[in-house]
Amino acid sequence: MSAPAPEEPEPCRTCQEFDLAEAVARSERDGSRETDARVLRKRHMAAEHGKRT
Repeated sequence: MSAPAPEEPEPCRTCQEFDLAEAVARSERDGSRETDARVLRKRHMAAEHGKRT
């Protein structure tokens, strides 16, 4: 019998909002807003999740 799969953590709403903002900016061909969303998400990841990329 195999071990149960580990539960995935609840997705971070702030991360999802930055992903959505980036996708919307990309679809509107707004490179500046797209970059802003990426930078803000990276800062959020470092501050809130302790992840550096």
